[in-house]
Amino acid sequence: GFFVGSLIVILIAVLLGFLATDGISIITGEDPTIFNGWINIVLSILLIVYGIKTILEKDNKLTKIKNYKNNRSETSEFFASMLLAMGIFTLNFITTILVIYATSEIVISNVNWSSKIILTILLVIITLLLVEIPVLVCFKDPIKVDDILSRFNNWIQRNGYILTAALLLILGFYLLSEGLTKLNWI
Repeated sequence: GFFVGSLIVILIAVLLGFLATDGISIITGEDPTIFNGWINIVLSILLIVYGIKTILEKDNKLTKIKNYKNNRSETSEFFASMLLAMGIFTLNFITTILVIYATSEIVISNVNWSSKIILTILLVIITLLLVEIPVLVCFKDPIKVDDILSRFNNWIQRNGYILTAALLLILGFYLLSEGLTKLNWI
C-alpha cells in the first residue's frame, strides 16, 4: 500500500512537470526553455527559503517509534498505508520539487519520445528507492529490520535537519543558477 501511494504521488508530480513545460510551449508556441528557466527560479526560491527555515527551526528531539498491532483487515491496512504514503510524499517538499524539475528537464531534452519515456520510468524508479530499499530489507531479514530502522531513525532525528538544510540550499542555488542561465541572465 505504501509503495502504491508513493507511486501515485510521484506520477502526479511527473505529470505536472510534463504539463507545465510542454503544455505552456504548446499553448504559447514558444521555446519551452524560457518557461523551464522560470520554473527553475521559482523552485529554487522555494528550496532556499525552506532550507533556511529548516536551519532556523531545527528539531532533533528523539522520539520512539511504536509498532502497534491492530485487528484491521489486509485491505484496510493496504488502503491506510497507501493514504499515509500519499500524504507523506505530497508533503515531502524536496522530492516533489526534484521530480517536477527532473521531468521538466526531460521534456525539453533533445531526445525522442521513447527515450523520454524511458528516462521518466528511471526517474520514478530512482525516486521510489526510498520506499523500495526498506521493503527489500524487510523481506530479507524481517527480524533485524526493526533494530536497523530504529537506529537509523534515531540518527536521522539527531542529524536530519542539517542534511535536509544542506540539500535544500545546494539544490536551490543550483536550480537558481540553471534558471538564470536558461533566461540568459548570467
